[in-house]
Amino acid sequence: MAYELYYWDGIQGRGEFVRLALEEAGADYIDVTRQPTRGTGAMFAVMESESEPHIPFAPPFLKDGDLIIPHVANILFYLGPKLGLAPEDEGLRHAVNGLQLTITDFVAEVHDTHHPIDTSLYYEDQKPEAKARSAAFIRERIPKFLGYFERVLRQNPKGRNHIVGDALTYAISRSFR
Repeated sequence: MAYELYYWDGIQGRGEFVRLALEEAGADYIDVTRQPTRGTGAMFAVMESESEPHIPFAPPFLKDGDLIIPHVANILFYLGPKLGLAPEDEGLRHAVNGLQLTITDFVAEVHDTHHPIDTSLYYEDQKPEAKARSAAFIRERIPKFLGYFERVLRQNPKGRNHIVGDALTYAISRSFR
């Protein structure tokens, strides 16, 4: 049975990170909202369900049969072992998840550079504030995040070809979006 990925039609956004993992592994999946017969209505049907006990707050989310897995990091933590994009060792799997959660923090900060006041406002409505936030982000936050990832890579006991262990993981796939 194919995985079902639900994310906004027409934008890459956070859904792209899940797509990258699915594509890297050659997994069988359906990008539901990009299907002409289903579209975003299918996504809202799940999110607004009156009967599903475990509804997602927002996309992206993944369905694997009856199981619904929300949030990028959670989806990738679930898929990683199934797709061969996570180490078998439990400690290393949690290390990859920790990196994934840090990437999630980084992406949220990137997003906030163009929506520094209110996420419901257009960039154009907060442009001066966005420019100031972006300058601070470039000056302070990017070096901090990239320095951390460089240090993790440098300290990998299996070498510098992979960020954790000796194989490609979903965390590094996402960071090179």
